[in-house]
Amino acid sequence: MHNFQQEKQFIFDIMIEMLKNTDKTCAEFFSSLIEILENKKSTQESLQNIIANNKTLEVIKAFSLYNILLNIIEERFNIKTAKPLEKIKQTYNDLIQEGFNPKDIQKILETMKFYPVFTAHPTESRRRTFLEAHYAIDKNLHKIFDLNEDDRIDLINYRLHLLWQTSLVRSEKLEVLFELDNLLYIVETTILSSAQNALEVLTQLLQKPLQKSPIELGSWIGGDRDGNPFVSNELMMQVMKTQHKLIINLYIKKIDLLIRELAISKDSCDISADLTQSIQKYEDYLSLEGKKLYKKEPFRAKLFLMKKKLQNRLIGINTNWKEDFVYTKASELLEDIDLLIKNLTPTCAKGLNELRNLVLLGDFYLLKLDFREHKSVFQDAIDEIFSLLNICNNFKNLQPTKKIEVLNQALDLPLLNLFSFIQDLSQETCNVIEIFSSIQWGKKNLSENIIRSFILSMTTDASDLLCILWFAKQTKLWIPNEKASIAITPLFETIQDLQCAKEIIATLSENKHYATYLKDCNCTQEIMVGYSDSSKDGGIFASNYNLYSAISSLIELGETLGIKFLLFHGKGGSVSRGGGTLDSALLASPPKSVSGLLKVTEQGEMISSKYLSPISAHFNLANTLSALLRKSCYDAYCQNQNFYISQKDNTKHIRLISEKSYQTYRHLVYETQGFIDYFKQATPIDFIQQLNLGSRPSKRKDTQKVEDLRAIPWVFAWTQNRSIIPAWYGLGSGLQAIKDKNLLRQCYLESDFFRATLDNISQAFLKVDLNIAKLYNAFVEDEKLQTTIWNLIEDEYKRTMDLMLFIRNENTLLDTQSEIRESIFMRKTPVSALNLIQIELIKRYHQTTYPQQKEKLMEEIHSTIVGIAQGMRNTG
Repeated sequence: MHNFQQEKQFIFDIMIEMLKNTDKTCAEFFSSLIEILENKKSTQESLQNIIANNKTLEVIKAFSLYNILLNIIEERFNIKTAKPLEKIKQTYNDLIQEGFNPKDIQKILETMKFYPVFTAHPTESRRRTFLEAHYAIDKNLHKIFDLNEDDRIDLINYRLHLLWQTSLVRSEKLEVLFELDNLLYIVETTILSSAQNALEVLTQLLQKPLQKSPIELGSWIGGDRDGNPFVSNELMMQVMKTQHKLIINLYIKKIDLLIRELAISKDSCDISADLTQSIQKYEDYLSLEGKKLYKKEPFRAKLFLMKKKLQNRLIGINTNWKEDFVYTKASELLEDIDLLIKNLTPTCAKGLNELRNLVLLGDFYLLKLDFREHKSVFQDAIDEIFSLLNICNNFKNLQPTKKIEVLNQALDLPLLNLFSFIQDLSQETCNVIEIFSSIQWGKKNLSENIIRSFILSMTTDASDLLCILWFAKQTKLWIPNEKASIAITPLFETIQDLQCAKEIIATLSENKHYATYLKDCNCTQEIMVGYSDSSKDGGIFASNYNLYSAISSLIELGETLGIKFLLFHGKGGSVSRGGGTLDSALLASPPKSVSGLLKVTEQGEMISSKYLSPISAHFNLANTLSALLRKSCYDAYCQNQNFYISQKDNTKHIRLISEKSYQTYRHLVYETQGFIDYFKQATPIDFIQQLNLGSRPSKRKDTQKVEDLRAIPWVFAWTQNRSIIPAWYGLGSGLQAIKDKNLLRQCYLESDFFRATLDNISQAFLKVDLNIAKLYNAFVEDEKLQTTIWNLIEDEYKRTMDLMLFIRNENTLLDTQSEIRESIFMRKTPVSALNLIQIELIKRYHQTTYPQQKEKLMEEIHSTIVGIAQGMRNTG
């Protein structure tokens, strides 16, 4: 039985062998630098030799590839079972052992939904070439170590040699459609098949066919235009068409396979009258070959007709030619599949059941698209339209209460045809009107459900949502007292916005127009809570606490008003952006906050980390579905859960920790004069902003404010310089505010929330390396500023470490979780090597005076950024 160290040694040896075959000098530098760092010797001479020999880029690539290989074997060893989906069955049985009635558990299984939303946020630092290589190497390692197929070593060598000659960094800005291509590759390669297998497990537990999928796949690519000028209405429609075409072709491909397999003669089995009639009714649409087959092979005949209907959909979407013989919605395809299944034995219906689950998953859109835009875009459009129509002048500068009054009056007026005066409006406002038109097109031509969530970034008051309601009414996406075709979703992002969320929703519930809209939504309100910006705004602990408090207060409000809140968690990959173990966070969330639904963003590198290999995809889906089932049962049937947040004493302590950590974080980031200058000089943010990671700009506005910098590059920059302050800063001071340290340990032992929060922070905290960070600190030109901020960081680090060790009862951080500790430390040497090279390159970049040399150094610095991101296992 091989172990982790053996596999680690194997990939190290194969790396060295590849380097010796391609670049012996680089191989020597790579080996010597590892040896020097592991023995804690001075690296300066070695770095000088690397640069003097013009081997900088080669050595960077060697360490980057090594980090990628380490990630692959770690993902393999993180999964402790060969059949991860069995965990769902185990959870089901565990709940029965805990005393839950099987019928009650099955009610949850029939209605629960895991809704991952894959975003286009620029945190996947690897190109698709590297994603495909990752998948292939993982598959071959499995065959070498688990199946003893030694010949696969040549295939790994083949991939490594190709990657060695491939640039780590994209030469051009990543376009939105390329982001979509990357995502669709992973969806088609692993996510769909893994999700289908999960559906099969749930079908077995229910002992009957699923009526809807417990997994809903979503996406922001093509729908998220908050601060991204490259996402247009035309592009959104193109994305919808691309997804539609892919899923329809997957259905056709599966039907072609079934046509070959189901050559069953009607003489060999009984065929129902329904099936016979459904073929006879449309036999004129059969090809000559199909008509011949129909005489003896009805299953083939029916499948030919189903294929024809799907092909006609593709023709109708992409041309003006309209066919009558076509599926108008996915439920019609499911009806035909069920008709065929009814005429077969369970064994013979296996392939059709697989197709059925695929259709439940993919519908006619594959990925449900969310729309997101900043609230100011709609405020500006309303301002212009209301002025033109003499409804109100200067709307956007009114006070919130006055805005609500004006919007109520406008919503009372008869419907307007916005296109009747579109020629009198600015291009920006025309684009806003066309947003709603594009959504209507998608719903009419592809699927009613292709877009549901309409997310409003930086929501601060009730009038923001009423603006969208006005547009929805004019464009008939909301027909009062009849139906609401979009879910108007506020995004609460800052600490203050989270604290005001309850008041905003309460105000809307009392508004006559919005109350009608809620009734048309079956009294449900989707709310998105942002982990990234709240953390950037107030620090990691205050963010977590205020998210917990806001969610708890909303649940309480919902019970009072009779509204069900559908919570959408905007998490990132890093701990400072809500990352960490999803299943533990789910179980530690407020009572009744899940109730069968988990909608969460899956961002950047986390998509490939969780779903790129089949075993990882199975494992993560199983973990999430298992935790969702357990938490949903607790929410539904355990009304008197003794969660710590409801305990008076602990609530008081935790609030004090949050308040003090908030003050400490704000003092450093927002109140220390010159902090933004420090940030720009002590981190490689300027180089990150020029790196071609994603289609979206790194700033919302072109200002020098922390508030206007996106959370992703903010976290990315601090991660690169190894101080990672967004993931921990302020916590130590917050914990120190509790004078009796034993109370902290008591909270940790009693509270799921407190324990999960500190455990997540501890994993990020262990990645901090102040020895490396101090070298970046030296780049700060103002010596007083440099010393002031460094002393604050160093003091808070020591304070946080001391208290974390006490609370977790450890001698060294994470010594009670040795596997996680080993995982972090095994990358310490290759990441430190890349950091030291990056620091030396940045020095030279600042000293260089001519453009050609700066361009060369920029490429090398960008390559170190990608390599460090791989070693740290997240970017932002």
